[in-house]
Amino acid sequence: MRRRSALILGTACLAAPHLARAQAGTIRLIVPFAPGGASDTTARIIQPGFAAALGRTVVIENRAGASGSIGTLQVVRATPDGSVIGISNTSPHGIVPLASVPPPYDGDRDFTHIAMVADTPTVMLLPGNSPFNTFQELMEAARTRPNGVTYGSSGVAGMQHLQGEMMAKLSGLRFIHVPYRGTGPGLQATIAGEVDCFLTPMAGTTGAIEARQVKPIAISTAEPFAPLPGVPTYVQLGLPQLTVSSWTGISGPRGMPPAIVAEMHAAMQRVLAEPDTGRRLVAAGLYPLTRPYSSADYQQVHADFARVWGPVVREARITMD
Repeated sequence: MRRRSALILGTACLAAPHLARAQAGTIRLIVPFAPGGASDTTARIIQPGFAAALGRTVVIENRAGASGSIGTLQVVRATPDGSVIGISNTSPHGIVPLASVPPPYDGDRDFTHIAMVADTPTVMLLPGNSPFNTFQELMEAARTRPNGVTYGSSGVAGMQHLQGEMMAKLSGLRFIHVPYRGTGPGLQATIAGEVDCFLTPMAGTTGAIEARQVKPIAISTAEPFAPLPGVPTYVQLGLPQLTVSSWTGISGPRGMPPAIVAEMHAAMQRVLAEPDTGRRLVAAGLYPLTRPYSSADYQQVHADFARVWGPVVREARITMD
């Protein structure tokens, strides 16, 4: 017994310096999308306060591609010591792993989901110079044009891609998907008139809306959305199935020590409790949670998403190839 206890103590002593070094060093916060989108906006709002609460340097790294799965895979493969974490959201953690050609990770089991930060509704935008001004006019164009209309999104297998596929199915009209490498590039393409409309998280779009570079014509909230007065909900437009929001949080690789998870979760709760953080999130189109979510709660969000949306993703035949 003494020999076994000594072996355990010796192993713990060997591991302790490694853990201490990881806790004292720089944290890489992987954003799996291009700058300018919802995930990037979230990261840049929380990063200063999160670093201050932890007393550590937090460096943001954008690793875009494959609907967020490239950057997300970097998190999966990282050493689970808290030195590498990532922004997690509905696309790379929820929909992508459910696609018929999924990435080499499981959105629930291969991560330590640390904290949920906010969610954001989907807004449908038209280019500022579009000949259409309402959802009904866009649908009429889809009905009368031989090739239908085009809709952009932040990438294949995002929530907005799925909503576009469902919209086509429910209406019986043709909507041609044009994926971009994140919200930022897709928004700029929409402003330039490359697509007829753009389905995107509200986050990261408020500046373009206020500048009238784009026109919002539908929102995915269940009730009328105060920041966009007069913009109808999908419920009001007769498509309640499109009522859904995109969640965003921070996650690390599977197997992170509980003490580090607890420290990071507590730090994030302090950041989210700051009034300035809430104001900046709302201004960017990200909406604070109505109640605090524990790490276990956020883990359950991922598990529930796979259960509820798995059949929808499979029916839409979304693939990653």
